[in-house]
Amino acid sequence: MIPLVVRPEPQAHSLCRSLLEAGHQPVASPLLSFSEGAGLRSLPALFDPLTHRDYVITVSVPAVTFTDNALRRRALAWPAANYVAVGDATGRALAGAGITGATVPEDPRSEGIVSLPGLQTLDGCRVVILRGDGGRHMIAPTLEQRGARVDYCEVYRRHYRTDPDGSLVKSWQSAGVDSIIVTSGGLLTHVFQLAAHAKDWLLSRLLIVPSVRVADSARRLGFTQVINAEGASNQALIAALDERKRNDRQ
Repeated sequence: MIPLVVRPEPQAHSLCRSLLEAGHQPVASPLLSFSEGAGLRSLPALFDPLTHRDYVITVSVPAVTFTDNALRRRALAWPAANYVAVGDATGRALAGAGITGATVPEDPRSEGIVSLPGLQTLDGCRVVILRGDGGRHMIAPTLEQRGARVDYCEVYRRHYRTDPDGSLVKSWQSAGVDSIIVTSGGLLTHVFQLAAHAKDWLLSRLLIVPSVRVADSARRLGFTQVINAEGASNQALIAALDERKRNDRQ
């Protein structure tokens, strides 16, 4: 198959390499990049009061990477708190930063985070949520109702690639893209906006997504061929694509 890979680097390169090894012909077109967020300046004030009773929730790999780099520049350490990592890749990023034993919810959505046993009773606890600009706002209100003081810290900003003359989408069409791998709701929305002038073509592509939430969003947009890979790892995404490839051969 000829899947379009739109996730940011270096994950895009890694996924394309794995797709090639699996016999696919990927088209790399990263649509998202990141830069430092204004919240990095607030890290010392947010981290200093944290104790072993408190929590740090990291929502993505960039959240860990930008935070760790900022701490290293200032010769500061991660606080001795409890850690929650949204997704296995984020858990591995924390381990790479020296934080082991982070809790990784099976459900990577906000609903999965707030359902963790350790976050049910939080009287007097502090929670710092490391994330990018924007995002859902369900976590903080729920944890505050349980007695926590919650602070969001926007440690990175997202930058989406534009396509003012439509040449990027035309290049996808010329390459024979028959499937699209999107790994977040934000990327799904951006792909849909970029290809608004080629809507019929776009909605007829097979779509591989990482979760039920993104799958539901895709169907609301009009996609009819949606496969939930149940994860954003290379292995999960390729397994979903291979399953469709096998079915097409039968």
